[in-house]
Amino acid sequence: MDHKTVLISLDRKDSCCILVFSDNQKFELEYLDVRKNCQCAKCKPKQANDKMRIEFEEEISRLMLVKPKVEQIGNYALRFEWPTGCSSGIHSFEHLRKISESTGKKL
Repeated sequence: MDHKTVLISLDRKDSCCILVFSDNQKFELEYLDVRKNCQCAKCKPKQANDKMRIEFEEEISRLMLVKPKVEQIGNYALRFEWPTGCSSGIHSFEHLRKISESTGKKL
């Protein structure tokens, strides 16, 4: 049986968000980490190799990162609207879980 990753709660803070998934795992995830892992057509090519990814992350880090607007896309993803850049990336709940496990703080 497939286990579908479902986000059941999103609590938005100034610099991070608290994500709770259907298995009751809870993570604090910095908006900067979400932005650095955008998979949209504009951002993903900038992460093609280690050198490009480092340059992309440095570029993102130099931007003034403000709390993004968030829109739920169906029952599978969130779209973050960044005032200083990309707003077309759709972050599936599975993708957010992966980012949370690798860079977030488990609560």
